[in-house]
Amino acid sequence: MTPKLSIVTAHGGHRILVTADGTRLETPPVEHLLYYAGLGALAAAEIIEWPVALALTVGHLLIGLTKRPALKQLGEALDEV
Repeated sequence: MTPKLSIVTAHGGHRILVTADGTRLETPPVEHLLYYAGLGALAAAEIIEWPVALALTVGHLLIGLTKRPALKQLGEALDEV
């Protein structure tokens, strides 16, 4: 069976959904993948050090994994201003 690719815009970003043989694989948001690639490119070009790129990537991943309702409410309040 050929894998089916689709773009999903739910869950806070544009994600790529790959479905094959009843298995679904959803990537992190494309915007995040581009951020990680940019950090890798900066580190490869020796503009930033690898440990700094790694720390930024891990921090970004951890922030994305946490669900903080207070931060969400703050963001919504700032949007109304």
